[in-house]
Amino acid sequence: MMTIQIAHINIHIDLKYEKDFYNIESYQTDEKSDYFVASHLDSFPKIEGKKIRETEFYDLYEGDSSLIQIQKSNIEIIGYIVYRDERIDLYLKRNDFATEYLLSQYALLYILNRNQNSLFIHSSSIVYHNKGILFSAKSGTGKSTHARLWRTYTDALALNDDKNIIVLENDRLILYSNPWSGKHQIHQNIVAPLSCIVFLYQSKTNIVKKLKPNEAMRLLLGQIEPPRKDSIDAWNEVVDKILELPIYYYGCNMEEGAVTTLKERLEMDLCL
Repeated sequence: MMTIQIAHINIHIDLKYEKDFYNIESYQTDEKSDYFVASHLDSFPKIEGKKIRETEFYDLYEGDSSLIQIQKSNIEIIGYIVYRDERIDLYLKRNDFATEYLLSQYALLYILNRNQNSLFIHSSSIVYHNKGILFSAKSGTGKSTHARLWRTYTDALALNDDKNIIVLENDRLILYSNPWSGKHQIHQNIVAPLSCIVFLYQSKTNIVKKLKPNEAMRLLLGQIEPPRKDSIDAWNEVVDKILELPIYYYGCNMEEGAVTTLKERLEMDLCL
């Protein structure tokens, strides 16, 4: 058990596979917890209430005082998540780290959604010359590979390889990491101002295009969670601020030249 701090939110965790989270202790804090997340193996919740969402990956039920998420893999149920305000309970039907990692990631998303000035974005991030840069794309495109090339050929630092948190603070967008960072668990507990977003696609030649806000919005929507009904205004405020940033569409290969081409453009536009 420990309390960790993620983007100024303190979360007390009691997880079965806590020690398998890489470098989670770097987020530890002595401050009072705002949320409590625990995992269980010996019992499962009773499913009551109205089904309010059905997806390929989970079903969501709304009860009188809780939300219950049934997590699926193909047609098999692998676990349950019960959300009760500041407490989230994870019930594992598979006794393994991968299942707990997945369910606890949804718990973090729930917590962030309740913190109305933040967004969870599917992306790989680096910090280069004290500026946060996000690489986003559909799974399998190569965003993690491209981020690794930057770390190989420049002095860039890894921030988070899969799930990044954007927080609007004092009219500035700040990029935060967390221990949920994809299958390779590449992350560091560092913070940086968000300077730009680069949407990647595969190309034999390296071509950079700066996007207009309406073009960027279409790509951004595919990588962030939609707003809750009670947080639409705050969600729009964060998204509008993101769309003020330089946002690029970058067709690239996975060679050293891909870093050079983009770096030269960013150095010109952002004065890196």
